Amino acid sequence: MNYVRNIPEILFSTKLVNPQQTVRLQFTAPKEVGDYPYVCTFPGHWSLMNGIMNVVKSK
Repeated sequence: MNYVRNIPEILFSTKLVNPQQTVRLQFTAPKEVGDYPYVCTFPGHWSLMNGIMNVVKSK
């Protein structure tokens, strides 16, 4: 499961990425305005590899 729990709060995930590799994740942002946290679920990485995606109403 690549350290990703199977829970409804997780909207998207990627496979494990090795050092010096990249992965591009393409998705449609949620329609509901709000703050959506993201985090690396590999053990010990969450403290540095996390952030917030802000979904705002378009003009």
